[in-house]
Amino acid sequence: MARFHVIGTAHVEHPGLFRALEAALDQVAPDQLILEMPDEATTTGEVTGQKPEMVVSYHWARRRGVPVRGHEPPGLSALRDGLTPEALGSLAQEMDALISKLTVRRTIDVFCKRDAPRTVAERRLSTIIDTLVDPDKALARTRGIVGGIKRIAAPEGDVLILCGAAHVPHIAEALEDCRVVSGEHFY
Repeated sequence: MARFHVIGTAHVEHPGLFRALEAALDQVAPDQLILEMPDEATTTGEVTGQKPEMVVSYHWARRRGVPVRGHEPPGLSALRDGLTPEALGSLAQEMDALISKLTVRRTIDVFCKRDAPRTVAERRLSTIIDTLVDPDKALARTRGIVGGIKRIAAPEGDVLILCGAAHVPHIAEALEDCRVVSGEHFY
């Protein structure tokens, strides 16, 4: 039977996150790694443009000969309908600027766990998230992720799942024998 481990991160470029992630991967030493990126990207090696922490983890797995698969469900977006490309671009740029001023831990707490904002910048980030994300579509996307994980997970051994932190509670609840790997840079 598979033993599942899940790590939830913020989708950010941060050297501290990358070091902590590689250390956690080394510690768990999974028999299979499942990443939040299209499965086609993991099978072809075309990972350019994927989330930065997923690319770091993909390369970690390749260097160690660990089988890696992707669980990104095709066509399932959590974005609200009706957002124009201009509005989406502007809000994403503002969100990135706000996130760059937060620690990885605080980004996870505000963005993913939806903790109460403590500062003006965190309140603005929370407002942007509410403007961008449709909660029903986000839940449907998470359910798609869980379904994808169940389809591609190895039947035996240690399977480590890396995903955005907002998905962690749902994944941990849906998979039998699932351990959440937590820390300063993780859910």
